[in-house]
Amino acid sequence: MLRNGRTAAAIFCAGLFLIYGVIFYQLRNSLAEGYSDFISFYTAGKILERGAAPRLYDLRMQYEIQREIAPRVEMRQGALPFVRPAFEAWLFWPLAFLPYSTAFVVWNLVSTACAVGALLVLRWEIPGLVEIPLWLALAAGLSYFPLFFAVLQGQDSLVLLLLYALAWRALRREKWFACGLILGIGVFKFPLILPMLVAFALHRKWNAIVGFAVTCGIAAAISVATVGWAAAMEYPRYLLHIDLLAPGVNRVQDLPNLRGLLSMVPGMSGRIGLVVLAILSATTLALASWTWRFPARESIFALGFGLNVIATVLVSYHCHVFDLSLLLVPISAAAGFLLGDVTVPGKTRQVLPWTLCLMMFSPVYLWVTVSTARPSLVGLLVVGFGCVLGRVITQARDFASDVG
Repeated sequence: MLRNGRTAAAIFCAGLFLIYGVIFYQLRNSLAEGYSDFISFYTAGKILERGAAPRLYDLRMQYEIQREIAPRVEMRQGALPFVRPAFEAWLFWPLAFLPYSTAFVVWNLVSTACAVGALLVLRWEIPGLVEIPLWLALAAGLSYFPLFFAVLQGQDSLVLLLLYALAWRALRREKWFACGLILGIGVFKFPLILPMLVAFALHRKWNAIVGFAVTCGIAAAISVATVGWAAAMEYPRYLLHIDLLAPGVNRVQDLPNLRGLLSMVPGMSGRIGLVVLAILSATTLALASWTWRFPARESIFALGFGLNVIATVLVSYHCHVFDLSLLLVPISAAAGFLLGDVTVPGKTRQVLPWTLCLMMFSPVYLWVTVSTARPSLVGLLVVGFGCVLGRVITQARDFASDVG
């Protein structure tokens, strides 16, 4: 039966790779012409390459460069803005010396390598995952739709995925300061990092907070040195008004998180919606942090880390489908828990596998993202996964206490 399951999984992954290949082939010309999100990163690299770093957040200059790079892109009436802290722009500076299409391919090779690295680290560091053959673990992870979507868009989400995997590796060894240092590098996507610190703060893991602050301080210094004090001080206002400066870039119906789901509820707009969102976000983070009580049992410890990654995704103000590639962390933790030598109640064994199958069933993501006007509906999957994982942790801990 196990062999049949592996064969079915291999066929399923192969089918997904075939579908992705067809999608990529159909979009190849559009991608080469600059329709992906990568153009904003490439633009930032170009600004540095031209020695105009103080104008990194100048939307007029960004638009001029993007019109040079992608003159055939007609859907944009303004720049696709670069919104990351200035230090990340140096990551794309070497790519600015290459033609756009070549730079896009090189970046995606780097991005895919980060994803492979993350999957390898998770397989090595999460108890139980070694039971999965290496080829199958990589195939399953790389066929996950949010990961493919991140590559298609040329996004930087997979770099963050690797950082989360490395942070888990440090955490498992109780290297709290190193964990904070690693998470601090991910501040280039701070909405998907800062909520994670709540658990460390509530559990008084101050070494992790200090490590995070050290890396953030270095990143801030590099950013200020890159663009100067004037542009650096203007950056927060630039972010706060980006939806007005570049309409349509962050449509709330595209966000598979609490904010996106709340937008579908009548009457949840304006100040009322923000208050409800703040309450839901605080509750989500508090519950996830409380559940992750740093137990000695490694399997539950990994689940707790994964649950807080889910909570971080849900409460982040900006989160897109490609950012759900981060969910490979809790998915791996849940798979390792099931495959590990852990005795858990029968209901847990029944519910969790089906939840994992649903989370890894990429056609659902593909259908919602491509065929509907509400990618935020994917957020329902994330909420459900978080609820199941929280329940599993509670049941497993209670069961262990009763047995002990």
